[in-house]
Amino acid sequence: MLSLQEAHAFLENKLSITNIAEKFNKNRFNLMREILYKFLHVEPFQNVINLSTRPEDRHLPSFQEVKEDMFRGRGGRCYVANQFMKELLNTIGYNIYYCSCIVLKSGSNHLCLIVRHLTKAGDLHIIDVGLGHASWDPIPLDFQDESPVYHVGFLYFKFVRNGSVISRMHKHDKRYEFPVNIDSKVWHAFGDIDPTPREIDYFKPVCTAMYTIPGTHGSPFLEDLTLVKFKNEKIVAIKNSTLVFENDDHQLEVKEMETFEELTLFILDHFPNFGRDMIEAAIRSSPNCCKILQM
Repeated sequence: MLSLQEAHAFLENKLSITNIAEKFNKNRFNLMREILYKFLHVEPFQNVINLSTRPEDRHLPSFQEVKEDMFRGRGGRCYVANQFMKELLNTIGYNIYYCSCIVLKSGSNHLCLIVRHLTKAGDLHIIDVGLGHASWDPIPLDFQDESPVYHVGFLYFKFVRNGSVISRMHKHDKRYEFPVNIDSKVWHAFGDIDPTPREIDYFKPVCTAMYTIPGTHGSPFLEDLTLVKFKNEKIVAIKNSTLVFENDDHQLEVKEMETFEELTLFILDHFPNFGRDMIEAAIRSSPNCCKILQM
């Protein structure tokens, strides 16, 4: 699905990573971390493309569409970003498989990735570039009951075993709450991961519904405009008309966009790989965003 030539072109031209084979042979963990880190600084988590598409034309992206969006630096949600990452990493020599995750108790709505044999034969690490969170370290799954606590920017996270499920736990000091029934300042289950290997077809029914039917499986992505990117390890995000960003101390700041034009210009400035027409269509198609901006 992704040729070795295409993989090298993406790594070299989009992520500015060279000497790939040499780095892979020397330390494949470090190379993977470099790929994840640079990917999350280049490819945004976003639903602009889906929202800007006319409802009757909305569909689950083909891999050709996924590939085109990645080479344009447009990113996407988990189905797009993690599918591309799996193909990219497998093409250059890693051993990656899909696993499923229930995010915020809303249904089996997320696909993430597990790496086999990264540092030694038989080991497993979880990776995920489709969350909208800074997750650029492969996380070893060799812990007994609970992993160490990881701290990236404003976010603290860890993993806990609950029988056959691995729960991803979050804690952070946000100035706003989403969803409203979760206290972000205490440990809470962000996602419950089933590490069973899956094929991409396993995800297609649920993901197709999430790309085409507003509110299905608790998904907000046909109702809330969402964009996330990282710059110098700090988050810059839009949810509807709310700008969320990390300051130099990695504390979250919040600002409300007051007009349609202000929001449009901000997105054009910080997410330049989307044209004005696409951004305006996405804003207009987001019912929650339109309501706030009183369009």
